[in-house]
Amino acid sequence: MPQTTVLIPTYNCGKYILETINSILQQSYQDYEILIIDDGSTDKTSEIVSSIKDNRIVYLKQSKNLGIVKALNLGIKIANGKYIARIDADDIMLGDRLQKQINFLEQNLDYGMVGGGCQVINEKGVFQRKLEITTENDILNIGLLFRNQFTHSAITMRTQLAKKLKYQQKYIYCEDFDLWTRFAEISKIANLPYYFVSYRWYSDNTCHTKQKELRTALALLFARELDKLKINYSPEELMMQMAVNFGLGYKLFVQKNKLQQLKDWHNKIFESEVLKNRFDAKAITHFRNNVLPQIAGYPVLKKGDHIENNQLENYFSNL
Repeated sequence: MPQTTVLIPTYNCGKYILETINSILQQSYQDYEILIIDDGSTDKTSEIVSSIKDNRIVYLKQSKNLGIVKALNLGIKIANGKYIARIDADDIMLGDRLQKQINFLEQNLDYGMVGGGCQVINEKGVFQRKLEITTENDILNIGLLFRNQFTHSAITMRTQLAKKLKYQQKYIYCEDFDLWTRFAEISKIANLPYYFVSYRWYSDNTCHTKQKELRTALALLFARELDKLKINYSPEELMMQMAVNFGLGYKLFVQKNKLQQLKDWHNKIFESEVLKNRFDAKAITHFRNNVLPQIAGYPVLKKGDHIENNQLENYFSNL
């Protein structure tokens, strides 16, 4: 049995999937199966996959398109590996990702999943930018209250936990965000400080084409997590949280002269007794003073600068 299942759901990604598979085959780590769940593609995906002669490739094509959540859960159900490494059919695996992530999980049994850095490429594979990441468990946990802290295509998780938790249809188009929050409740989580994937961003991405559905699912997810913290919130405050998720917190509310409302909302979150009991006070302060400004889209400080322990009030007043 392979130690790891590399899980690739795909739907009409024939023009990219060969590059994706080749990037996996080039990894130094080789103890895997590549499980491709074809969600009813109508392009030449099946021909392309069948042209690759490697007995570690398992290709399963469904007769019709059932959606990403069902495809992912089918892959989890039949995965043979101790670990599941995710990558999408239009992304590219980088560096020594599999070996580094498997080593980490083997050596840190209290961690249920591990991610890593991501660089963004366009439809033609041209580099666009690198995304900054947070690595520590507590900071990631707090960060999940505001924004997804993981790149789906850069995640490796313990199969036993994935089979227990599964993806949820209710949170379609942010199904990964939901899963990471539930992983964080039963295990530690981490990002490793390496770039593990080139994430392809283009107009056909579901994040572009399913904006309404994405926002609906995100609202449900944030409402659920705020309820867990026993934080009362108004529809407008929930919208503030959504704006922060999209990096618009500062920009949107300063334009509307409602920056004080955003500050008051963040005060309410960090005054939650549940949150203060769950996380170390130093981690909360570090997140609030150094990580939240980046997430919320506040003006970027000069290199080498950082915010002292001032609860952001002085920072806002000096803008």
